[in-house]
Amino acid sequence: MPFFAVTYTYEPAQTEEREANKPAHREWLSTQVERGAIRSVGPFVDGSGALLLVSAPDADAARALVDEDPHCLRGLVSDITVREWMPVYGLLT
Repeated sequence: MPFFAVTYTYEPAQTEEREANKPAHREWLSTQVERGAIRSVGPFVDGSGALLLVSAPDADAARALVDEDPHCLRGLVSDITVREWMPVYGLLT
């Protein structure tokens, strides 16, 4: 199944609200990792957003998946990009 690099962009003004929503967000992420839909995920260390490595049939399915994230449902992600990504070497090949 194809992989998609999904990036979230966060607005600094929403940091407090994102922190309050983090338990629901992380529970959802954990469930998706257990299902194999998300292979890896983590925030950018500068707090500007996050990277999710999604396994999905196509870009629309990857986007539909992340649209269910509690952060997205609450409007805490200002921009989402979905780009197909092809691993060549490493753990995912």
